[in-house]
Amino acid sequence: MRWSDIFRFALTNLWRRKLRTFLTMIGAMIGTASIVVMVSLGIGINQGYIDSVSASGDITTITVNSNTYYGSGMYYDDKGGETESVALTDQVISQISAMEHVKVASPRLDLYNMQVKTGKLQSYYGLIAIDGNAAEDMGIKVSEGSYFTGKSGDTIEILLGEGVKSSFRNPKSNRWDGSEPDIDWFNAKFTVVLQDYNNTDDEGNPKEYEFKARVVGFIPDDGGEYGYNMYCDMEQLKPILNKYKKVFEGSGTKVDEYPNAVVLVDDFNNVLSTQEEITEMGLNCWSMADMIKSLEDSTKSLRLILGGIGGVAMLVAAISICNTMLMSIYERTREIGIMKVLGCKMSRIGALFLTEAGFIGLGGGAMGLILSFIISVIINAVLGASGSIDSFRSVIPPYLAISGAAFSVLVGIVAGLYPSRRAMKLSALAALRNE
Repeated sequence: MRWSDIFRFALTNLWRRKLRTFLTMIGAMIGTASIVVMVSLGIGINQGYIDSVSASGDITTITVNSNTYYGSGMYYDDKGGETESVALTDQVISQISAMEHVKVASPRLDLYNMQVKTGKLQSYYGLIAIDGNAAEDMGIKVSEGSYFTGKSGDTIEILLGEGVKSSFRNPKSNRWDGSEPDIDWFNAKFTVVLQDYNNTDDEGNPKEYEFKARVVGFIPDDGGEYGYNMYCDMEQLKPILNKYKKVFEGSGTKVDEYPNAVVLVDDFNNVLSTQEEITEMGLNCWSMADMIKSLEDSTKSLRLILGGIGGVAMLVAAISICNTMLMSIYERTREIGIMKVLGCKMSRIGALFLTEAGFIGLGGGAMGLILSFIISVIINAVLGASGSIDSFRSVIPPYLAISGAAFSVLVGIVAGLYPSRRAMKLSALAALRNE
């Protein structure tokens, strides 16, 4: 008996007992739908965590720093031993940039003693120096103007966050109303003021060094941190850092290494592995992936419970399939005997009943998937109406749908193993005598 004959006979036998086959498929349908929906709720909870964390920051960004302040001195590692801290230098950042999944690695230097001013107005925000070529890759958006051009000579180019505009005020005034001053931002003359607090006058005012600057672009205020900061290109700033080294070091800022760096990874799934590589270099790092992993671990038991509930329903379906196939064997005992007398191989007889069980699982799985999507839509509609869909919803990705259908077929085949063995063990003579 060929495989084409086995498939044809299996479908014919199932069709002869349409009602019983359909009722058995309903059991598999309920089992499949239970597993898919329950697992989808667990996936939805995790996705809700990822979405909520993503809203507060880029989930593919890693913040890197030394295990001690500016990488000097010793620190205690995870094993309790003393280890010398690694400094975050240009060379180390280049090594991180060369890692497989790293898109960009940029140093970040917060310059609290450098303020930006225009006319009598001065911002109380400090300047942040980054790799100018990495600004766009870091997720810094420009709503108006451009990114760093690198063509300003000795003029420092500034990317200004929209949320920083209201910080420009006359230091001698008492205006704190948050209103934006009337400034022609792109054409106004700006200066960056370096304040030397180690060199003050009799009134305690620091000595100031001024450098020409101009605004080249605006960062939109979209809820992220970038819209509330001012950025300049590290390459433009390095000559100033080297020239006024003592001034910066006097305020706790080193010019030959960085307190932290920003690393952008190509995909969220590669963040934790990249963090491990960076940690092995002797550096400390943190990302949103750490928070998401912690949240996923805390819900792991909940997901197991949800999957277990669906598994119970599938177990009931498996028992139903097994019972249906046993009844089919008792009803077709004479038919089995005839096949054996005609020389049909035992393995082919067993395969016939396994195929029937598999078709029941396949039909039930297909109907279960349809029911799963319907239930998922209803759940999400109810949660959407109640305002809870951001933190709790049903998500059925393609791999879950395919796995659910495949698992239903597998359950059907496994449930048909015992009945098929009984069919193979039947005595041909006893089967032919059966009425």
